[in-house]
Amino acid sequence: MTLDRNQLIKDDTTLMETVNNISKKVVSKYVARSVIPLREKEDVEMAVVEKFLNKKDKIINAFEGKSKLITYFTAVINRMCCEIIRKEQKHWYSVPDNEQNDDNNKDSLTLSYEAEKRVVINSEVKRLSKAMLFFNGINAKVNLFLKYYYDIPLNDNDLISYSKENKNFLKDVLVNKQKDLKSDKFEKLAKIVNKAEGKNIKGDAVRMWLNKQINILLKRLNNNNSSNHNAESLGLLFEIKEAETD
Repeated sequence: MTLDRNQLIKDDTTLMETVNNISKKVVSKYVARSVIPLREKEDVEMAVVEKFLNKKDKIINAFEGKSKLITYFTAVINRMCCEIIRKEQKHWYSVPDNEQNDDNNKDSLTLSYEAEKRVVINSEVKRLSKAMLFFNGINAKVNLFLKYYYDIPLNDNDLISYSKENKNFLKDVLVNKQKDLKSDKFEKLAKIVNKAEGKNIKGDAVRMWLNKQINILLKRLNNNNSSNHNAESLGLLFEIKEAETD
């Protein structure tokens, strides 16, 4: 596929797919050479993607067209991977790969199944975290709205990240002891948007906006049939992600 710089700037999905694919190939190369332990593979992939996204605009603007864009991205991502290796290598190899926890009376098959299940869940949570990074300037807003929508407890950082100067107002509106009805949630979200962003919108506008963000997330997660998430499973995944962050 021929990559166009202007297309990547406008199309987050294409950029995400490209960066993810290159990251996996670069990291796999170092795993195959035993430079990166297999157990660290997904963590390094995510770290590389995050480093790339944090410098996305600078990286794209620095492209001079002297090589193919994918070749340029590969060189950048390889350099970032090497930076992570230099930083983490000592820590990685201080923990043996074959280290095991002996749980006396548990059935080994059950342990194996639970471990595999946990690996799958962790992988999906990491993919969700990657997908959230691509919201760029509206990341804090999407995070706050999704947590409220899925009844995940909000903290001060969620409120401050969206609108620091309106933190107390947001808290009064959104932080409740009882769960709000879906219809009430959109009206309350409209209320905070109008206050924090100086707009004059109704709950229906927020509902359509949030549904769009959920569909974008699902498209990113289910890209190339890598998963089959829906709005309900996205909520569960988001809840797990937030629980592991706390």
